[in-house]
Amino acid sequence: MSQEIEAKLDVLAAMNTTLGKLTNVQIRLQLAGEDALAEQIDTKRKALLKEIETLQGRVAEQWTVNAETIAEELRVANSKVQTRIRSIQKRVHVADNAIKIIAQIDDAINFVKRVVA
Repeated sequence: MSQEIEAKLDVLAAMNTTLGKLTNVQIRLQLAGEDALAEQIDTKRKALLKEIETLQGRVAEQWTVNAETIAEELRVANSKVQTRIRSIQKRVHVADNAIKIIAQIDDAINFVKRVVA
């Protein structure tokens, strides 16, 4: 496959990694008794999944943003989410970290929408 297609597949892989992390956060929040936050994460996770599915359908098309740029931004975002997950694991500022993850999901959704526009 072309290098461009491979880069786009890397983007989708990174986005699916993000989805896995969000599922992890959701479960951790439920176990911590933070059901309202867990529900908010789940709502955002589903919205991100919808955007990812749209993007998957357009892999062969021209994207408005370079796939390598997207992949780098996703790596940074995934790293930030993972840091917040570790804090939630340690039960440090659980609600604050969950809210910041929700904000990061919103940023990711908006970014994907720009790409598929």
